[in-house]
Amino acid sequence: MAEFKTALLMPDHEELPLEDSFFELGMTSLLLTQVKQRLEDRLGRGISSTALFNQPTVERLTDHLASDVLADIFDAN
Repeated sequence: MAEFKTALLMPDHEELPLEDSFFELGMTSLLLTQVKQRLEDRLGRGISSTALFNQPTVERLTDHLASDVLADIFDAN
């Protein structure tokens, strides 16, 4: 979530709406691409470019990352 708040220039104390679409939050395709790159760098994993468009909210993207991209980490516990 921090990557999205940074891209949206949101202060730390402001709550990020998890169910609003990225575009409703004011994100552009360019901002989403930048967030994708930062997430990949942080997670050390690739993220499909279509994932951000197929999972168009923070909540849905987080679920996707946990169940698909990082599934081996969560399954190990």
